[in-house]
Amino acid sequence: MDRLTELRDLYEKLLNYHKYLGRHIYKQNLNEKDKELTAELLSDLGRKVGYMGKLITELTGLANVDVYGKEYDMWVIALQIPAGELELSALGYCIQVTNRAIGQFEEDVKNGKRDTNTGELITKKGETIENLTKIPPKAFIAHEGETRALSMLKEFLEALDIKYFIAELKASAGRSIEKQVDWTQSNADFAICLATKGKAINKRTGKHYMGLNVADELGRARQVFGSKIILLLQKGVEPHTNIREIVYENFTTTNMEKAFIKIAKELKNWGFIITGIKKES
Repeated sequence: MDRLTELRDLYEKLLNYHKYLGRHIYKQNLNEKDKELTAELLSDLGRKVGYMGKLITELTGLANVDVYGKEYDMWVIALQIPAGELELSALGYCIQVTNRAIGQFEEDVKNGKRDTNTGELITKKGETIENLTKIPPKAFIAHEGETRALSMLKEFLEALDIKYFIAELKASAGRSIEKQVDWTQSNADFAICLATKGKAINKRTGKHYMGLNVADELGRARQVFGSKIILLLQKGVEPHTNIREIVYENFTTTNMEKAFIKIAKELKNWGFIITGIKKES
C-alpha cells in the first residue's frame, strides 16, 4: 500500500472512530459488535499514527492541540482512554489535519515534488544543501509598522539567504493596497505574520489585539499559502481571529529565539530546508 493510500485509509478510520466514540460519549448504546469494532479501530489507529504522524506534520506543519492554554501532542490527546468530550474534540481536529495532509500530498505528487509510494520529497540524485539552496524560498511578511522584532526577523531570514517581500516596500505599479498585498503574496512561497501590539485593547482581558492590517493579511494568506503560514505573536497580544489550524509561536521584544527555532522547523517540514543529503562520490 502506497503512502497516499495509507493516508486516505487513516482518514476513513479516524472518521469511523469519531462516529463510534461520539455515540459512546453521548450515551447512545453500542452493541457488543460495535464495542469490539471501536477497540479494533483504536488499536489500529495507534499503530498507523506511530509511523504516519511524522508525515502528516511534515505536510501540514501541525502536530499539537491546545488544552487549557498548553500545547500537547494532538494524537496523544485524541487517542487516550478513557475518552470524553476533550478527546472527541481533539479527534475532530486530527481528522481536519489529516484531510489537509492528503490535499497537500496530492498537490506535491501532482507537481512532481513527492514520491507516492514512500511519501518522501523527491530530490535529484547527488544533490546537496549547497546546490539545493541556490534558489532559496521566498517569504511574505505581514507586520504592524517598523519594530525591533521586524528588524530581527529580517536579519534572521537574510542569514538563511531567504528573500522576503513586504507589500509596502515593493513598487505598486498603480495597484491598490489590496491588489498590492495580493501581488506580493503571489510572489512568495510561505508567509510569516508578525503580530505585535496593535492600538486596540480587549477591555475584558487587558490584552492588545494584533494590528488590523496584520489580521487582514493573515486572512488573505490563508487563501494563498494554505498551511504554509507561521504566526509570531508578541507576548500580551490576543488574536481576534481563529488561529486553531495555524502554526504559531510567542515571542518578546527581547527574546525571539523560540520564534526563530519554530521558523526553522517549519521550513524543514515544508522541504525548504533539506538536511542529511550527501553528495555521491
